[in-house]
Amino acid sequence: MNYKIIVSPIALRNIEEAVEYYILKVNKKVALDFLNDYKKLYKTLQKNPFYQFHDNNYRFLPFKKFPYIAFFIVDEVSKTVFINAVFHTFQNPEKYPTR
Repeated sequence: MNYKIIVSPIALRNIEEAVEYYILKVNKKVALDFLNDYKKLYKTLQKNPFYQFHDNNYRFLPFKKFPYIAFFIVDEVSKTVFINAVFHTFQNPEKYPTR
């Protein structure tokens, strides 16, 4: 059974900022590649969201090709994954979500 994915407004903003950065600083193809990498992560979480814990609440899954990581919570009862944030791995780790 597939899990439902809910992307928080913060995570959506994180993704939009990454796409905007790649369009402005690199090119549109790289931005599209980033979005495709995100779509693969999304589909992976739909199938099996049980990845490594960051802390007691949040799990994480790195993107395959880009230096980003998604933080999420799994609600097994409702079969829902809540993507709370998407971070560039070179950002300050103190910004990572906790509890």
